[in-house]
Amino acid sequence: MTRKKGTATRGAPDGRATRPRSARRAIGPKTRASPSLKGRDAAEVVNSLRRLFKAIQEYSKAIFRSTGLSGPQVWALTVLAAEPGLSLGELAERLFAHPSTVSGIVDRLEDRGAVLRAPDPEDRRGVRLSLTPLGRRLLRRSPPSVQVGLREALEGLPGLQLRQLRRSLDLVVRRTAANRIEAPFFEVEGDRGEPRKWERANR
Repeated sequence: MTRKKGTATRGAPDGRATRPRSARRAIGPKTRASPSLKGRDAAEVVNSLRRLFKAIQEYSKAIFRSTGLSGPQVWALTVLAAEPGLSLGELAERLFAHPSTVSGIVDRLEDRGAVLRAPDPEDRRGVRLSLTPLGRRLLRRSPPSVQVGLREALEGLPGLQLRQLRRSLDLVVRRTAANRIEAPFFEVEGDRGEPRKWERANR
């Protein structure tokens, strides 16, 4: 029996026909393209995170140079300027932080003379927070807190997109074991004790 020219394929050792080499080469680039695309997407995500962290650092440095306050302290002043008379727990909700963390922020602002604690008329054990004249001057002098812009940007996303972003970030946090680390505020380390001379003079 004669074989037709060009139709023969080489058999595998077990007798099964194998795919021609030309066909195997044809599908090669397609299988390699997907990992490369994912790698570029991952690189863009990492670069976006770097830009956000850098922006937070630069804003925090500018705030500290202008006022001697940290970014979270200015964020707290911003919230209290918009909603005077909040309780400590209510302020913590606005700052997405634990009340014990926010209590430390308020303590430092009170030491600077920027925030006033007043007894809650409806709850003798509670206090209400408001800005002092110095607190309002510091807020006018300060660059805007980047946390405010970040919150507005996130809340401006469509609900479904925001939930997808949250789930994706939660997954990344778990896979990198970052969920074991307490989430602190973004801030620049500096002197949080004695007020600057111009602050004392403007009290």
